[in-house]
Amino acid sequence: MADQATSNITTSVFLDEVKSKMNGVCDYTPVDSGDKWIFAEIGVTGSSADLLGTTNFLGTTTAIVLADDDVEWIAIKNISATATDGIAVRIDAGTAAWNTVGNIFIGAGEMVVLKCRLTPAGSIHVIPVTLTGASGGPSGTHSGTVNCHVAAILADGGS
Repeated sequence: MADQATSNITTSVFLDEVKSKMNGVCDYTPVDSGDKWIFAEIGVTGSSADLLGTTNFLGTTTAIVLADDDVEWIAIKNISATATDGIAVRIDAGTAAWNTVGNIFIGAGEMVVLKCRLTPAGSIHVIPVTLTGASGGPSGTHSGTVNCHVAAILADGGS
């Protein structure tokens, strides 16, 4: 059985005059022994593709993540140091693209943590994007590879 996943998140919002903070967690406690961990460095390149592909579960060399294994909890960190390197993530089986609705954009050094129960691994799609401007908005598909770290707990349907 996988150990518990824990994240602590603090966000500061608004102008200095009216600054406010929000604190929270995004934790997951495994349901049964079918829950398994993955941790991988993944190169996001080319067109929209499955994030987890043929990633192995930790602790085994034969069990790989299947498209229908449900992702229970996931953390994705863009490990690039180049400010314009971004990643667009879709968790609804849609095509990830720099200019479509429904993307989660992760800039260089940024991380997102999601509890997306009942989301099949094959529904999480990614594409590298170029980010520009002070807000880091997407301006196009990135021509190279953007690397990320991914940690996740999945309900292993059997592999």
